[in-house]
Amino acid sequence: MSIQKIVEIINGALLGDGTIQEKDGKYFYFRYVAKDKKLIEWVMKLLKNNGIKKCYIVHDNKISDTWSVGFYINTQEYSGKIIELVEQWYIKLPNGKRFKVLPKNIELTPLTMLLWYIGDGSLIRHKNPNRVPWIVLATNNFSKEDVNFLISKLKQLDMNFYAVRMKSGFHKGYAGYSLFSRAGNATPFNFFKYIGLKPPKEIANAIVGKRGSKIYRVKDKFPTEDDWIKMLSNVPSIGKLLNVKKKRIEMGLTQKQLADIIGVSREMVRDFENGKRNMSLERFERLVSEMQISLSNLHK
Repeated sequence: MSIQKIVEIINGALLGDGTIQEKDGKYFYFRYVAKDKKLIEWVMKLLKNNGIKKCYIVHDNKISDTWSVGFYINTQEYSGKIIELVEQWYIKLPNGKRFKVLPKNIELTPLTMLLWYIGDGSLIRHKNPNRVPWIVLATNNFSKEDVNFLISKLKQLDMNFYAVRMKSGFHKGYAGYSLFSRAGNATPFNFFKYIGLKPPKEIANAIVGKRGSKIYRVKDKFPTEDDWIKMLSNVPSIGKLLNVKKKRIEMGLTQKQLADIIGVSREMVRDFENGKRNMSLERFERLVSEMQISLSNLHK
């Protein structure tokens, strides 16, 4: 059993809508809910591969067609360690109810971030085709103090987010905060480089939501080729990451010749190749097209 991986999975679930239910103050049940059984089966596989052998899948709500996977913590190996985690995530109020809080020792590992994003995140594409998509992470359950702490933890990973207070879709007033990525830097690229540039194959087509006749799948949370062009145009080091200098030399072009082709100065090409500057979206699109650069290199 990998207790560290179990902690990462539970943390990722609890950052979103995952819960740990309590009975009689001593029995605990971990529960993760999703709209598609394929996603639930994927989470169960993660749990079982790391030592949680007795997992249960339940068709929670046949009307809304939601599924859940869970396990009784007390019956698992290292249950004491997992219960310690429960005590970090929940505080008991005077009325006996429990309230979810953010543990100050939480580590935002790639697996934790992936589960949080798949469960409670989205990629918002602007109506303006030239704008960089936003990454949104819901934090509706947490206090402003906890939200600010998450922002500081993300900043340690070179990801810059800001909090927006969101209106509730169920009642008048506010539901809490969501985190939005800042577009004018490398945050979107750093985020997906960290959690994975593509969704896990097993769940790429899993349904995560519906709006009218439109169906949203896990793969829709990840960038398309067009999204990548927009996001990478903001990354100062992208010229170096894409080996533009090597490609230019292979094409037999000087920096000045390439600069003339894409409409920039030779100094811009020099700095771009050395990872010191980024180009405008229009210039970057032209460079990628003229040099026939494949962004699939980023997946290696």
